[in-house]
Amino acid sequence: MKHIFLLICIVILISCTKNKDDISQISKGIIGTVKYGEGDCMPIIDESIRTYTNYNGILYFIIKSDIENLGDGDLEQLKLNSINTSIKNGKLNFELPNGTYIILTPDVYQYSNENTITIENNVIIRKNFNFWKCTSY
Repeated sequence: MKHIFLLICIVILISCTKNKDDISQISKGIIGTVKYGEGDCMPIIDESIRTYTNYNGILYFIIKSDIENLGDGDLEQLKLNSINTSIKNGKLNFELPNGTYIILTPDVYQYSNENTITIENNVIIRKNFNFWKCTSY
């Protein structure tokens, strides 16, 4: 009888834990899916024929003005000093302080509107990202 009660308690406890996709875990930030692919970039490849998979790895959130003012500075050092999170199976659910960020993976530098976000109080952005690593130019 004790074992059954213990088992019921464990099941209830597990069912009450928050899911990583539950937006109630963050008050402001970003939720979405991150996909990653790599391949030839020459000649210019049509985006629609690229193959992406769910990303597993580090995602950097670099303050946009820091990149714009980097000049000849060290981008790798800037990434290491920036906010980052580990992404598993492409699931992005991350709280961020207010600001405008460029989102990068460790091996893809893409400075564009597609990977730029602005975080404001009490706003959760829903956005998906595709990162493509060129293996040849």
